[in-house]
Amino acid sequence: MFDFISNITDKFKAKDFHLAPNKKIRSLKADFKTNFGLTLRVYKGKQLADESLTLAALNQRTSKDIKSSNEDLKIKVSMTIDEFEKLIDAHFGLTVQVVNEYDTYCINNKYTLGQAARKEDLKDWCKDRGFNSIEDWLKSEKCKTLEEYYSKK
Repeated sequence: MFDFISNITDKFKAKDFHLAPNKKIRSLKADFKTNFGLTLRVYKGKQLADESLTLAALNQRTSKDIKSSNEDLKIKVSMTIDEFEKLIDAHFGLTVQVVNEYDTYCINNKYTLGQAARKEDLKDWCKDRGFNSIEDWLKSEKCKTLEEYYSKK
């Protein structure tokens, strides 16, 4: 029930995110993590992009045509991961992946950014494996927090 309400409120949240072509990849990733609590991987071709470059500067450093423009791109928390990744590709010609906060797995494209920020993907994964909650799954792994669990990996 609460997930349903959260999904509706995502449509009205001001927690939107703006991408500017003059932003460095390092700043973009840090801002994305601050805004959504998730990790953003940015690729130049099949390799991770140099974090010291701006989105616009990637145009001169890659064989793929980066469609950088001077306009900001507004990212809504209600977008699915798939919509977000396709929008970045269409607007900047870049491949991105949205990853959990510990940078250990890619979030399924069916979830929205808001759902992923609330860890609904992990909650569903736990339920699929017979756990009532993330906390129950962590107990089975003899961990108290996700940070503790991922630090062991």
